[in-house]
Amino acid sequence: MRQPRSPMHAFATSERFAHLDRKDRDRLEAISKLDEFKAGHEILAAGHPNDSICLVVSGLIEVRAKTRRGEVVLCQLRPGDLFGEVEAFAKLPEGVRYIAREDTIVRAIPKNPLRHELLAHRNLAVGLLHVYSRSISEKLRAANEIAAQPAASGSAATPSDSAERSPHVSEDEAAWLALLGHELSASPGQRVVEEGEATRSFFLVREGELEVRKKLSGGKERTLARLGPRDLFGVMAFVDGKPRSASVFAATPAQLAKVDLDALEKATHLNFTVGFKFLGTLCGVLGRTYGETVRQVIASS
Repeated sequence: MRQPRSPMHAFATSERFAHLDRKDRDRLEAISKLDEFKAGHEILAAGHPNDSICLVVSGLIEVRAKTRRGEVVLCQLRPGDLFGEVEAFAKLPEGVRYIAREDTIVRAIPKNPLRHELLAHRNLAVGLLHVYSRSISEKLRAANEIAAQPAASGSAATPSDSAERSPHVSEDEAAWLALLGHELSASPGQRVVEEGEATRSFFLVREGELEVRKKLSGGKERTLARLGPRDLFGVMAFVDGKPRSASVFAATPAQLAKVDLDALEKATHLNFTVGFKFLGTLCGVLGRTYGETVRQVIASS
């Protein structure tokens, strides 16, 4: 991703915000402030107040999780990357910290002024949710890679089980998401999506159970999660366009709703409320899944 060319024009020159109208990028610039952090400084920690969304202008930040065996680096943030956006949708576990690995400069947008801008400018609100969804997706991809690898104890993170958590979406959210897609059936053992393929749909589980599996070296597979009714899968590829990070197989007979990429455009152009709700729901699912994945990594290390 192309990094911002200047601390004073970070949003105008950042590729991450390139799809926003120039006026909207100028609005973000106007309410943001410049922050500088020395190498080793703790910028943000889970459980502590965070009143800003930040764009990295220069330097390097590590997102670390404290475990019984020490700290695990969940991902690195470089110029052009965001942080602070996940916390708007999910509570991260204690022990997650953002540390400046090098001297770092960021542009920080305070949440209160941002809230006023979003209420006044609807296109900015929808555009920013799109930015958030891609940013959270990138963090989730990195956390999934760590969760799939054996820890020092020789075991990987315990798979997320749909029976042990709330479904990804509410009944109301599932109902209107299903209207944006078309129905599919899957038989036990059938592969619905394949790791590495470059498809952009996501899926809502209407009935049945599925397993998310990732390939490891030596031809082995590891189950990352078990999915049930009102769960989503394939959202990362939908929002960021990158290849599928894992395969999903039906564990029982399953009924699904497949939502194709053009549904986002249709929802956004239908009216503001539908587009905003659509992207907000995806951000919430990505954020909560990221939080669950980080908890798995912490518990297994």
